[in-house]
Amino acid sequence: MTTDTATAGPGSGAANPSGVIHDIGYRTYDGERIGRLGIVRALYWHSLRSAWGLGRGSKAKIVPFLALVIMCLPAVANAFSVSRTGIRAIAYDEYMFSFQLVLVLYLAAVTPELISRDLRNRTLPLYFSRQLRRTDYPLAKVSALITAMLGLTAIPELLLYIGTIGSRHGASEVWHETRAFFPGLLLAVVYSVSFAILATLLACYTGRRAFATGAVAVFFFGTWVVSSALVHLTGFRPHYHHGPDGTGYFVKPGDPGIGPKISGLLNPANMIEGMKEWIVGRAPENSEIPYPGGFGAVNLAVLVGLCALALFLLMRRYQKASLL
Repeated sequence: MTTDTATAGPGSGAANPSGVIHDIGYRTYDGERIGRLGIVRALYWHSLRSAWGLGRGSKAKIVPFLALVIMCLPAVANAFSVSRTGIRAIAYDEYMFSFQLVLVLYLAAVTPELISRDLRNRTLPLYFSRQLRRTDYPLAKVSALITAMLGLTAIPELLLYIGTIGSRHGASEVWHETRAFFPGLLLAVVYSVSFAILATLLACYTGRRAFATGAVAVFFFGTWVVSSALVHLTGFRPHYHHGPDGTGYFVKPGDPGIGPKISGLLNPANMIEGMKEWIVGRAPENSEIPYPGGFGAVNLAVLVGLCALALFLLMRRYQKASLL
């Protein structure tokens, strides 16, 4: 109900003989409040949808779903090849390294949308004016990006696995395929977590989308080029082996020395692959990077330390009052 009450003001003149007060019936909210955890869940869900362009225009969906199609097509083709010829073109634990460029392009396009937009539009004070803590915001964003990356990395692995076991006969063959699948799935998780944390840190220092996109792309692709070049320049390159019948073939060195192993630490993907080679124990001649041996523990320690440092710097970034 609305009531109008006319009252004469002390400064009223001939032109404005009275003032009107409108009772528009404002009421306090007495319902259930979702609280801090509810806000975090809502922010996480909104960020996850944004990472795939859901709830936005058609242009926002092009890069995420195109990246997913590019990642899935080789898995489907490989599963078909295994069912027809029995030949596997790519192993589960090699899939992410072979298509890391797609992962980088996805991160370069999506991460600024999740992180830089709020900085550019100055909407962070609206988030922090509620029960949301300064650390809740980056954790929700990182968690959403990790989940989105898992969709991009785990779905192709699952398609490859499902398509492959369809052509297997007997429980022993299915079990053998399953044992090969789980290391690849675990590697997809490692790629998703480490890449998402590093990309979020790179994007949180600027509100300009172009700068954030460039920072993510240059870091991942640039360090891969430098690291891979140094790996080969410091000794990890094939040499020609002469056979007794006059023929020959190229082989990679079994122990190239410490130079190539240290060079692999300059890029997250090469670091992850070095860690994988150490855990899986793959033969050096079948590896794209030097077999690390005991140095694989260093790859693992550096990767964990790098991600922990990136997460710490990300938390510190959102503790600054200058963001408000």
